Amino acid sequence: MLIIGVLLLPFFVYALIVQFKYSRSENSKNEKGKMVLAKSAKHALPVFPYGWLALEIYHRMIANVPYDTYRDTIWVLILLVFTIYGFSIRHYTREQAYQNQEECSK
Repeated sequence: MLIIGVLLLPFFVYALIVQFKYSRSENSKNEKGKMVLAKSAKHALPVFPYGWLALEIYHRMIANVPYDTYRDTIWVLILLVFTIYGFSIRHYTREQAYQNQEECSK
């Protein structure tokens, strides 16, 4: 699980930069920006409870999970949440820019 976390780290850093840049921009403060943040959170936040549930089911029904593995898995889930959140923000802002570009060209 530690290897997955290390492989996920560059994507996490990129997504965190995207998230910070967008949250500090003027676009995030208007109504469309708040919708982008809400849609992104809708996609990212369920990852943690579903992952934790899967880990608990595996731990209770299939095999015991050592504490170190459990801890590493929770950290990977947290990294996944922030990564999905950042990439969702990037996706929705690009989609919004594309729609604005289409409206301006008409």
